[in-house]
Amino acid sequence: MTTLEHDVEIKTTVQRVFEYYTNPENIKEAWPREIIKESEPISASKNEEGSEMKVKGEYMRKEEEMLMEVTDKVQNRRLATRQTQGPFKKFESIQEFQGNGNITHVKHTIEYELPTTGKVANLLTGSQADKKLKQGLEQAAQTVKQKLESNRA
Repeated sequence: MTTLEHDVEIKTTVQRVFEYYTNPENIKEAWPREIIKESEPISASKNEEGSEMKVKGEYMRKEEEMLMEVTDKVQNRRLATRQTQGPFKKFESIQEFQGNGNITHVKHTIEYELPTTGKVANLLTGSQADKKLKQGLEQAAQTVKQKLESNRA
């Protein structure tokens, strides 16, 4: 199991940051295009516990689809999701939010395990996956920070 973490401070309210991060359609806007191609809710409710979303990505020029389920949501505090179907043996994402006036601290943790067989196992080594996901996590945080601090979101 591999754990990646990234922290970012965003100069806006926790309500605004939480609303942006918890909209499945914003995943594709924040993450690099070479990693995430599409993201959309597939449940009637967006990001409520038990709701699902679909995330399509590219791994070493092979397109893969991941179904994610919201496993825990605490308004303006926490959002946890896990892969229910997709290329990883295990994939969980936890976003924690702490607001202090007009400054919000976001801690995003991803825990994943690569499969030992299949397309992803044949295409990515552990270090390649770590590097690509870490870069994506950092770039996504900076993209959200820039959008929210410049009022473009």
